Amino acid sequence: MKKALFYFLVFEIFIQVTALSARGQAIPTNRQNLPSKQIMVVLTDNWDDLHGRLYAFKKQNSKWVLQFSNAVVVGSKGLGLGDGVIPLTSNGVPIKHEGDKKSPAGIFGIGTAFGYARARDTRWIKNPYIRAFDTLICVDDIHSTAYNILISKDTGKNDYHSFEYMHRKDNYYKWGLFINHNSGTVVPGDGSCIFLHIWENADSGTVGCTAMTEKNVLRILHWINAKNKPLLVQLPVDEYRKLQTGFNLPDIKYH
Repeated sequence: MKKALFYFLVFEIFIQVTALSARGQAIPTNRQNLPSKQIMVVLTDNWDDLHGRLYAFKKQNSKWVLQFSNAVVVGSKGLGLGDGVIPLTSNGVPIKHEGDKKSPAGIFGIGTAFGYARARDTRWIKNPYIRAFDTLICVDDIHSTAYNILISKDTGKNDYHSFEYMHRKDNYYKWGLFINHNSGTVVPGDGSCIFLHIWENADSGTVGCTAMTEKNVLRILHWINAKNKPLLVQLPVDEYRKLQTGFNLPDIKYH
């Protein structure tokens, strides 16, 4: 019980970071550098495509250097503009909502790692890590005070009617990362429980997460380091091109 409470408190403090709403704001016109030394860029062909590719970059001597890339799938209905760390325009594009089977598009912080392994067996992970006990859940009830938060059923306030277990019968959440979409000032209904995790296969979309092979998830977990303030930039390729210069994002030869 005490261990579950400890993990809950550590995680809740970690993900409650300040985030700006992405609704109805204009793309900044002034050139600015993202405060990160590691970024993962996920690109898709368009807003409706579930197939994409992830590119991992590290900043070296003020330049983005590609580390690796791999195939991913996003939501089965594609992408919708989400609530990230940078306000982006919402004019004429799909908007992310709870239960729409779209993955959030935008620029997002990356939260804690999670998995089925014991914490003492994951000391190689350089992000905070939480073990997915049988009682660990992510709340997706828009009326709950725990909306979009991982809690333990043993310690959390039971004001929710909808959630998902983080320790599943399959291996989807054997390894993963929490994506800080709609965090900080959480907006009920804007979407919750967004992860990077293991996929079912290369042609099955998720309900809103970004997924890939277990091998590729593990490669990311070995590479990513919270000290580098890692970010996820996830967009259709044409939208990414619009932001590339303004945010000094890496040039990517997609496909």
